[in-house]
Amino acid sequence: LSHRKARLQAYIDRIGVEGAERLRYVEHFASTGQAVLESACRMHLEGVISKKLDAPYHAGRSSTWVKSKCRGRDEVIIGGWSSEGGSRFRSLLVGVRENGGLKYLGRVGTGFGEAATRLLIPALKAEATDRSPFTGAGAPDGGKDVHWVKSKLVAEIEHGGYTESGSLRQAAFKGLRDDKTAEDVTEAPQPPASPSPSKKGGKVTVAGVVISSPDKVLWPASEGRPPITKADLARYYGAAAERLLPHVADRPTSIIRAPDGIEGEVFFQRHAMTGSNPRLKLIDVKARMPYVAVVDVGGLVAVAQSGGLELHPWGCKPGDPETPDQITFDLDPDVGLDFDDVIAASLVVKAKLEGLGLKPFVKTTGGKGLHVVAPIRADGRSRVTWEQNKAFAKAVSEAIRVEAPDRFTTTLAKKARGGKIFIDYLRNGRTATAVAPWSPRARPGAGIAFPLSWDQVRPGLAPADFNLWVWPELLQRPDPWVDFRAAAVSLRPALRKMGVE
Repeated sequence: LSHRKARLQAYIDRIGVEGAERLRYVEHFASTGQAVLESACRMHLEGVISKKLDAPYHAGRSSTWVKSKCRGRDEVIIGGWSSEGGSRFRSLLVGVRENGGLKYLGRVGTGFGEAATRLLIPALKAEATDRSPFTGAGAPDGGKDVHWVKSKLVAEIEHGGYTESGSLRQAAFKGLRDDKTAEDVTEAPQPPASPSPSKKGGKVTVAGVVISSPDKVLWPASEGRPPITKADLARYYGAAAERLLPHVADRPTSIIRAPDGIEGEVFFQRHAMTGSNPRLKLIDVKARMPYVAVVDVGGLVAVAQSGGLELHPWGCKPGDPETPDQITFDLDPDVGLDFDDVIAASLVVKAKLEGLGLKPFVKTTGGKGLHVVAPIRADGRSRVTWEQNKAFAKAVSEAIRVEAPDRFTTTLAKKARGGKIFIDYLRNGRTATAVAPWSPRARPGAGIAFPLSWDQVRPGLAPADFNLWVWPELLQRPDPWVDFRAAAVSLRPALRKMGVE
């Protein structure tokens, strides 16, 4: 029931179980199996922790202590499948019967072991068709990597409910159901039981996420403005999700957390922690532990619930940590330089990138610098490696430095800046991050990394004007980055021009 052993033992202490009976009680309580898990779901709890009888307690993940989550388990109809590179199986496209058609519910992207795939692929190919069986709003488009099938096959899946857009969340394949026909599958999968908002302690709910301690101050009052609370941050993430998600969704994301506010402990979280909110996705990046990622507005609000004040995603293609899809130049001024110097520097970087055929965008960092960011294509022959991405950024930065050595430096050390602007190209390698557009900053002033139009980048621009006290007004303005992804071009011609391919 998501109790750790210490909590179970504390409970046993309270009811007076002694000696050897104490350990047997813990083991029995934590390993009673499916019946307990079903009871947990009915009680709106997260799941059950079970252990091997002879396993000692230790921190971290192991095969001897297992967490069984409360997740929905239902049948869906397969309407297609997607591949990678035209042949390699990647995911199922599924739906449910509705109004005489097949309503699209999203993709099932995990649970396909070698044995399951070996049985599944022939069954899919046997039902192949040239037309999509899906109807209604939200039906997916086709493409060379999408293969349609007749709506006859029924799959059993496990899932974590629905995203805000109505797609299944964290759906995993469990097998084909030969005992059911597609005509039997007329009810949409039901979301698993989730915690009901409690009125105790003044809890509030934003985008389906219960916010505990909503009045906890994260940013103190400043210049006559009220303090910003955890509930305020959650509401901001909920309101800004439409603009923020295109830049963070389905990407490994580092989070700067300050559970007790910016005046308390502030730390950087890269990896998933024990008890990570189920609204967050885990992404394997071939490291010791997976990274966390958000996929919808509920995930953003879950970050707020954990005291997550800043979002720093990888600059990669969504769902593909090995492929970069943007280049970031962080302009960091030396102490004593005016912000107008940073503005002038950003225009130099803009001109350089445009001369190489790229379309640069600009944003404040929520601090004293600016980010100039260029989207790049990440598909087919346009795809580049992280090494190429970083080498290109370095070559451009060095070229700018050589042209104006009195204004720019590419040396990281503070003592080498000497009244210059540091062009940080190091944010373009694998595992490197940059603060996301619309992310707050865990600093006094509650600044936001705010996307700008180039018309705004002129003397007199004040980054401090973009903050969490005025976010409703900021969201009413047109989004200058609305065409960011559509502006992506292949980096390969620019690589050749810079001689780094």
